[in-house]
Amino acid sequence: MLLVAAALLSSAQITPPQTTPTPPAPTAAPQPAILRGHVVAADSGQPLRKAQVRAMLIDPPPDFTRGAFRERSTTTDVDGKYELADLAPGRYNVTAFKSSFVSATWGQTQPLQPGAPLDVKAGQTMDRIDFTLQRGGVITGRVFDEYGEPLTNVDVAAMLARFVNGRPEPQRTSSASTNDLGEFRIFGLMPGQYWLQATWRRFGAPADPTSPDRTGYPDTYFPGTTSVAEAQRFTVRAGQTVGDLVMALSPIKTSRIEGTIVDADGKPIGGAVINLVKTEAPGGGFGYVAGQMSRPDGTFMIAAVAPGDYVLRTQPTPTQKNTAQMKLTVGAEDVKDLRLVALPPSTISGRIVVDPAQASSLTTPLMIAAMPFENAMMSPLQAVRVGDDLSFEVTAPAGRVRITVTNFPPGWIVRAVRVNAVDVVDDALDLKPGEATNGVDVEVTNKTATLSGLVTNARGEAVKDCTVLVFAADSKRWTPGSRYLRVSRPDQDGRFKIGGVVAAQYSVVALDRFETPGQWNDAEFLQRISAKATTVSVLEGETKTIDLKVTTGS
Repeated sequence: MLLVAAALLSSAQITPPQTTPTPPAPTAAPQPAILRGHVVAADSGQPLRKAQVRAMLIDPPPDFTRGAFRERSTTTDVDGKYELADLAPGRYNVTAFKSSFVSATWGQTQPLQPGAPLDVKAGQTMDRIDFTLQRGGVITGRVFDEYGEPLTNVDVAAMLARFVNGRPEPQRTSSASTNDLGEFRIFGLMPGQYWLQATWRRFGAPADPTSPDRTGYPDTYFPGTTSVAEAQRFTVRAGQTVGDLVMALSPIKTSRIEGTIVDADGKPIGGAVINLVKTEAPGGGFGYVAGQMSRPDGTFMIAAVAPGDYVLRTQPTPTQKNTAQMKLTVGAEDVKDLRLVALPPSTISGRIVVDPAQASSLTTPLMIAAMPFENAMMSPLQAVRVGDDLSFEVTAPAGRVRITVTNFPPGWIVRAVRVNAVDVVDDALDLKPGEATNGVDVEVTNKTATLSGLVTNARGEAVKDCTVLVFAADSKRWTPGSRYLRVSRPDQDGRFKIGGVVAAQYSVVALDRFETPGQWNDAEFLQRISAKATTVSVLEGETKTIDLKVTTGS
């Protein structure tokens, strides 16, 4: 017994003590970076006080925490100086703003051109990130009626000429309302060619349906035509005032729209909110004209309507979810006996599908909506929050819609939208009134592709003053707002990096300039430069390097 006890004691004495492993030393946080510079006026070189400077992080890394700041902003001091501190390392777009001036992003050479990113290293201090802001142009004038009396509360819009498929098309930029003297002043305009459009609206109480006064005024373009094709275009330069433009509006006889709103069973709907929206406004898309509430018997009347194309639609309310919508053309005669049928909305239900390995990175509550396919202004749009179990149910008026997801963390996209196992992510769903579309799978991912590379000239020198255009090789995807179109600029070293690219085959080209701002939205232009582009295929999650030679964009 003594020998056994001694052996046990000896064994206990020679057993090494157990120790707790030393935890690894925490990784040191990267040192913040600093940007400094000046903001001055282009015409005088004088410093601009209280200009705002904003830095926005491009394509944050996957480990970029939700609490970290993607955006930093500051204002210039009395000497036009600014400092942006505590910047995380990464690539930034830096933009300067000030009222009455044309905003500019660092690296821009012309308005509406994308800026060049700044590649900021940890602990780096970058000086001389300077901005020279052009003073915006100004248009002033007066609007009169047929008697030479000033017209008040007329909306006067400056419409910038943008070229689409080789033709100038108006794009509404800024506007102002006429005062009691009929005067207007539109300021802060970027250099370019403009049309001027005056739009009259009857203000105050709704027009008296029994009044014999049917006078109204059509949309009129300077100097006094109702056709944009016959309107005069004029050039506004930086800091220039184009003044004393006089527009006299010619009266027209307006019409009335009368009808009844009923439900699917033909029962009148009282208290429905009915809006009249103009659909032919060039550059502005749609414009609200008038609103009316149906009477208890479902009848309604909208007076003082100028000739044109419109959409008559109802506004859904918490107690009245059924909606109605009708396109109509108003001429010189009254529109009577309309029957507006309010139909129950459609519903789309399903779930968000995500790879379990990626799910922990999906840190924000997603929002989902059914957006009208042709134009978002055609019908109400209401986004709903996706449930904690990633399920959703969204309502939408009948018609063609597209499923959209918003509030993504950085780097996330919609990979697919499957309805009955068919992917419709780039197409439309055709919804019937009151129809329930169930089992929709909306697959999301953060495994997007990245394209990067160096742009050089014929001498092999790095080029930073150019634009890199990435567009689908398939011309069927050259649609407005296409997710297969990306525009970027090289950084200060001539290197570009474009993240969030959807897996597909692309044409990639570096252009020294564009003939007109936003020319990359022109399908004819994309067709013309395709021969100069390099074709590249990218897979999901792939990072591909492609070096480019700069070429002319004309």
